[in-house]
Amino acid sequence: MISPNETAGHSRKAKGNGFVLYRGMKNGKRFAVIVTLKTSNKKTGNMAQIWFLLEDVNPVEAVKTGLDAKTICNGCIFAAGNGCYVNVGQAPLSIWKAFKRGVYKVLDPVDYSAVFSGRKVRFGAYGNPSLLPLSIVKAISGASEGWTGYFHDWKTNPLAAEYAKYFMASTETASSLALAQSLKFRTFHVSPVKPAGLRECLSDSHGLQCADCKLCAGLSKANQASIWINPHGAKSGRANAAALSTVN
Repeated sequence: MISPNETAGHSRKAKGNGFVLYRGMKNGKRFAVIVTLKTSNKKTGNMAQIWFLLEDVNPVEAVKTGLDAKTICNGCIFAAGNGCYVNVGQAPLSIWKAFKRGVYKVLDPVDYSAVFSGRKVRFGAYGNPSLLPLSIVKAISGASEGWTGYFHDWKTNPLAAEYAKYFMASTETASSLALAQSLKFRTFHVSPVKPAGLRECLSDSHGLQCADCKLCAGLSKANQASIWINPHGAKSGRANAAALSTVN
């Protein structure tokens, strides 16, 4: 683990539109976790967005080479250009370039309350939020007014049960959904087929923004149904094919 305070001078005044929350290693590759405080995302609404980006490989190249699937998107069958709705050439690339220019200061944990109080947080606008240490997840969610999050490595992460308290287990195939359900995790299921017992994403069914819905907060909403959404985006055809596979 690389301590945030070993990477740059931290911001005691917490002024800025984005910050570095954490830097670490995954499968031998350095990654940075960045929060941005302004968004024009009409689906999510006004939420702080947390991004997971490789430090030394831009996100477009990471997807092209499949490096994303081995690191920041580990466990997601839609990685490596296989159906992910995120256009990495837009916001992720722009944020990565800003990070490389040194735009984002490191946010000290003592400033979490000042930054996240009254805000809703989207863990994982791109990448796996389970790359954040649980202590940071707990601190940010505790300081916020609500959050959403989805993690893909729940099959292999030894701390999956702890992360499932905060994040939805992201599932795509019938077999992955059944496994997550057997573990009693709430799921966010991405597939062209709506399974029985799951609730359609309220953004799609009612036009409700994530900032107002906040149902995708893992077992902190244990009394709520799991969520289903139809694949969308330019690569939805690939996502549909992957979701209907019987091998994952």
